Amino acid sequence: MKSVLIIGAGPAGLVAAKTLLCNKPGTFKVTIFEASDRIGGMWRAWKGEEGIKCHPWMRTNLSRFTVAFSDFSWNSVDLADDNNEHLQPASPPMFPHAWQVGRYLEAYAENFIPDDIIYCSRAVKRVELTEGTPRTWRVSSFDKISETTVIDEFDYLLIASGFYDQPESVSMSSGPGGVKVKHSSQFRDISTLARKAGNVVVIGGGISGSEAAATAAFQISSAKYSPDSPKPPSADCKVYHIFNRPFYCLPRYLPQEPYNPAIQDYKLAPTFLPIDLTLYNLTRRAVDGPISAPIGPVPPEKARSGHRFLRNITGDDQRDVGYREIVYDSEQQQFPAFNGITDTYTEFVRSGAIIPVRGRGNLVLNEGKGHKIEVAVDRREGPWDFKYEDVHTRVIEDVVAVIEATGFKSNLDYLIPSVKRALEYDPTCKQVPILLSHGSVFNPAVPELAYVGFYQGPFWGVMEMQARFVANEWSKSMRDKLVDLLDISPEAFEAAPGNNYSEKLWNLENQRSPFCSDVREMRKMREAIVSGANNIAQFWMGDVVGLVEEFAREMGIQRLDSRFGGQKGPCVAARYAGSVEDAAEIIEEVATVLDDSETKSRFVAAAVFRAMQGTWELQRKIDSRASAAPGGTLKGTAQFHPRFPTAPEFSAEYLYIEEGIFTMDNGYSFPATRRYVYRYNEVKDKISAWFVQEDGETVEKFFNQLEFKGAEDEGKGWVAVGSHWCDPDTYKSSSEFRFRGAALERFGIMYDVSGPRKDYTMESWYQRPAPTA
Repeated sequence: MKSVLIIGAGPAGLVAAKTLLCNKPGTFKVTIFEASDRIGGMWRAWKGEEGIKCHPWMRTNLSRFTVAFSDFSWNSVDLADDNNEHLQPASPPMFPHAWQVGRYLEAYAENFIPDDIIYCSRAVKRVELTEGTPRTWRVSSFDKISETTVIDEFDYLLIASGFYDQPESVSMSSGPGGVKVKHSSQFRDISTLARKAGNVVVIGGGISGSEAAATAAFQISSAKYSPDSPKPPSADCKVYHIFNRPFYCLPRYLPQEPYNPAIQDYKLAPTFLPIDLTLYNLTRRAVDGPISAPIGPVPPEKARSGHRFLRNITGDDQRDVGYREIVYDSEQQQFPAFNGITDTYTEFVRSGAIIPVRGRGNLVLNEGKGHKIEVAVDRREGPWDFKYEDVHTRVIEDVVAVIEATGFKSNLDYLIPSVKRALEYDPTCKQVPILLSHGSVFNPAVPELAYVGFYQGPFWGVMEMQARFVANEWSKSMRDKLVDLLDISPEAFEAAPGNNYSEKLWNLENQRSPFCSDVREMRKMREAIVSGANNIAQFWMGDVVGLVEEFAREMGIQRLDSRFGGQKGPCVAARYAGSVEDAAEIIEEVATVLDDSETKSRFVAAAVFRAMQGTWELQRKIDSRASAAPGGTLKGTAQFHPRFPTAPEFSAEYLYIEEGIFTMDNGYSFPATRRYVYRYNEVKDKISAWFVQEDGETVEKFFNQLEFKGAEDEGKGWVAVGSHWCDPDTYKSSSEFRFRGAALERFGIMYDVSGPRKDYTMESWYQRPAPTA
């Protein structure tokens, strides 16, 4: 039996342990060393804690079908929230909270991994590779409980401690009493970060930067529009977001029929699915050959195609949001775009709560009582190389806080220098600190070492494939296979000089497999990144669909297609489980979600509610059937301000404020305003409207609920109806929501009110205002 040490008990370490134990039973003796006091990695925080790299209540960016392993359903996990009986879902949430992901990993470990192989509070301090044949690993670790150093020896070492190990800082400075600086992984609360009104600066683009900017803006909005008194100083803050790459922010639910500007009659009522079920759809990939994950510079035409796809998905080129910093010209589109994933970022930009700044944040300076950040801005507004002669400085004044979304660096300090040299370790390149072959698992110079989850974008399905590949490679008998390959006798093998036969065998066995034997691909990528090339993809180690497909072909795993009609539907781990029995429940659930999206308007309410955020131009017509109460028209603005839900059964909430001039049919005009609270219930998948009390912020009583029933014809948007009795009158509503991609282009709400006190119809239409910048 071969002994294996796994460093790290997060998703990568747990799936590696389960795979080694279960896929090859009796082959491996597995041990896990975890430096923390519990398993789960970045997801290990419990409710009520702050979390190490993410808040326990943070939502995943991808659905539960992607944040999962192939043979363990989320339905097997107890997600009961003892503090909130209203949020006990009939099924797990589509985008789980971080603490729920932690529960999933705990349940996974309980189901597949014996307790006695996991050693928590055990920090690895030094790892060295012994000489001889076979080579072994000598591991020095510190037991935090007994406060002793322990020496162990293992045949194999598997590093699963993650690519995102230590926050990377740009080393900004601040003076006494100056601005507070937090890494995005440690940012939790804007009110404690910004103790006075001013500007909050977020440095860094992509997923973490846009998410940090959106989170800060949301907390500012909630502080300003929640029924709390007095308002904290942070309620008057504004967010500046500095980024140096082109990116588009995608919401969590995406349309299946993207907007196409070349077609005038594009679908106003598209169906919606979670973002990963849309982006990882196999139908979008090649049908005339195998699906692969190309690594290397992105050709200009492919980059332009990516920009077109993202524009069609989001609904436009972002020009209508009002900031040219997030609109990319033809020259810039020859380079690959990055993605952010947030539901609120774009509308916060449109409303001016987030100011996008394209450039590089340099330094926090002290100017008496004030602080400012200098930003190097590309003068040419062209590609992103920022040559010194082409930049000028923009200054952001009155900075009260800085959030660094500047990424992470890996921790490989425990590897001795000789191993680092074999891996061609370069600490100055955080994106490619070591060289691994295709799939980011092995380096042929050290075949006794493997990595799982050590790549940019550690998708769970890829981690599971990596773990299976390691199990397959390490389960082979080095001695017996070498004897066969070299066609020598066992005696001759034993008598041979002390060469490294394991490395020779590795190269012989895998000379045709880029997954084991060739690091040239990664070396070229490192050289391109270090040189500052602009044509490197966001997930440059390979996309999730291509990697999963390539690993499956390499190991002879047949993709499960029968429920989806062939190479169609999303690439989720369950489709590569190896047998229908192992993944039947998950596959059936995915298929049901796809069917419900097409036939039952599933996810439309979530997409509508998300898209209502922000500012609208409002026009209303009231036709009165009672002579004592004349009708009229209203022109003005309406705003949906996001805030934390004020009742536990709701997952999202807006304070709605409309203001305008009402002109009666008799010609008399006067200012008019009204307020509601709009709420979204995730468990019921419903949108509702509520009256507010005299303070204009506190919910008073129920007003209306929207029931989506689909589009009435091809030329209309999604239709929702509602009916309720408001003593002594009856309200019947009908609403229409017209989409352009994921963006809500226009919507209308119509009421027919009848009863002893009221008798009128009211039709209100909401349109996005034209950009002012």
